[in-house]
Amino acid sequence: MENEARAAVRTGRAWDEPATRRAWRRTVCFRCAVLVCCLLGLCAWLFAVVTTPAWLLVLWLPVLCAGLWYTLLAASVAATLPGVRRVLRVYPWQADGAEVSVGKGRGARFTVADPERVGKAVRLGHGGVIGTGRHFWVRAARSGRCTTAWFAGDPRYVAVVATPGPGNLLRVAQREALDSRMSPRSRGVSAEARARARAAGARVGGA
Repeated sequence: MENEARAAVRTGRAWDEPATRRAWRRTVCFRCAVLVCCLLGLCAWLFAVVTTPAWLLVLWLPVLCAGLWYTLLAASVAATLPGVRRVLRVYPWQADGAEVSVGKGRGARFTVADPERVGKAVRLGHGGVIGTGRHFWVRAARSGRCTTAWFAGDPRYVAVVATPGPGNLLRVAQREALDSRMSPRSRGVSAEARARARAAGARVGGA
């Protein structure tokens, strides 16, 4: 029965599964709520500065720096939500398709088999910077609570990982697949794979 369920997950696009669409909506609500809370925190900081003596500004400045940093992190994660949906509209889920471990900077690392090279693996990372230690996937990797994850995408470009269900959706990507300052990957990738990655929002190279 479990094998049949996994085979069903692997057919069609991940977005075609009602559970996937529910998970995406939950992720949107949660990430937007976090961003709103951070913005409200900055408003509370401004109110505190205006209503307290000027000499307390020295104490409030570190709070401002921390608040701005967490707000930027929340905004950057919220900005990936359309990209999550775009990947899920192109690729199917692979049950237990990614191995989860601790990567550089104590962030989460996802190891996935290369789609076109037998015996080779590709790694994608998340976290590892100040303020990301409380993210679900970083905590799960450090504690060993999750050793595998559902995977949808192409590990050479962009993908989405999730806990079985699915849940805790997270977009991960190779830097060159999103950063216009870097040359996109093209060698060792078939034309079909590049076309799908482009449809999922990644930057791809030519033939």
